[in-house]
Amino acid sequence: MDLSPDEYGAYWRASIRVAAGVLVFFFGLRLTAPLRTHPEVGASVLGVILLILLALVGTYLAMLGVARVVRTAVDAET
Repeated sequence: MDLSPDEYGAYWRASIRVAAGVLVFFFGLRLTAPLRTHPEVGASVLGVILLILLALVGTYLAMLGVARVVRTAVDAET
């Protein structure tokens, strides 16, 4: 797969988006763990809601990156 400098840059920017999505999800798990395991119901519900929101944001970022990587690879092959 021969990439032009522009395609190479787009590929790496997309890879950074995938990594950012994974990091948001990972740190979302770590940061909400104390809330999710808290004995109070309100704190636990807040932890679960925050985890769901951070998981959605992380998944969205990762899928944006994956779509860009696939599009760059298809453009490079054609």
